[in-house]
Amino acid sequence: MCTLPPGIRPTIAIRALSAQDSRSLEWHGGQDRRSFYDQQTRAHLAGEIHVFVACSAWQGNPDFPIGQAAIHWNGKPTHPAIPDIQSVRVHPAFRRLGIATRLLVECEQHAAARGHGRISLSVALDNPKAQRLYERCGYRVVGAPYSDVWFYADAAGQSVRVEETVLDMIKELD
Repeated sequence: MCTLPPGIRPTIAIRALSAQDSRSLEWHGGQDRRSFYDQQTRAHLAGEIHVFVACSAWQGNPDFPIGQAAIHWNGKPTHPAIPDIQSVRVHPAFRRLGIATRLLVECEQHAAARGHGRISLSVALDNPKAQRLYERCGYRVVGAPYSDVWFYADAAGQSVRVEETVLDMIKELD
């Protein structure tokens, strides 16, 4: 895995996803998740979701997407009236630099600007670091854990089923 040299603090910019970003995000999941990123890009361009990417100079690209977070405007089955943040991820070489927090803030501000008073997200029970981050950012657990299931097509075109036990969290926006 690539890592940043000690003491390096990269310049990070947050912007909306562009159609050219899809392949650059494959650092998470590789070609097996290509269908996921392609669908995400289509939904973003159609306005069904809004995806923010964190970018920095990396691997010869001055605007390489090193993180992302997506707002799903139609929420999710447990909270359909509340926009839902999904797919928050930061490249391993850039973790612990505040990038996930910056992505969350962008999502929150964007939702508030569209008139939403709350925003939600889910966190896997086996990801306590993410849950602590979300709690520090003002998200509170609502309800009991439940099984969340989603699918994507891998590089061979086979359907892959992903199941994880998650907690819903909601934040009141100012």
